[in-house]
Amino acid sequence: MTYEEIFQRAKERLLKAKTSDVKQTIAVQINIIGEGHGSFYLKIKDGKMEVQPYNYWDNDISLNVFGGELLFALENKASDKLGFYGDNYKISILKPVLMTIPKARKQQKS
Repeated sequence: MTYEEIFQRAKERLLKAKTSDVKQTIAVQINIIGEGHGSFYLKIKDGKMEVQPYNYWDNDISLNVFGGELLFALENKASDKLGFYGDNYKISILKPVLMTIPKARKQQKS
């Protein structure tokens, strides 16, 4: 899987999270390791999430993860298992937000 495919699928999932109650600004640097390696960030500010394919050097939280593991977690309501590093208070806010992402529907075989 390419970086672009991982980023697009992750972005689609992340933007489904319910962030309206988040009052803090949270910046997360996500580093994809292994196949499809690259970086992107998500930022929650004023209750809205932004996901961009750039580095965010002044982040509060970072995550180093294989692309497949990230997508599995985001598609199966397992993001609480991801190993985030950084500001523990902001991690405690982020994890429940990510758990609001609905589980992905399985595609029908034709």
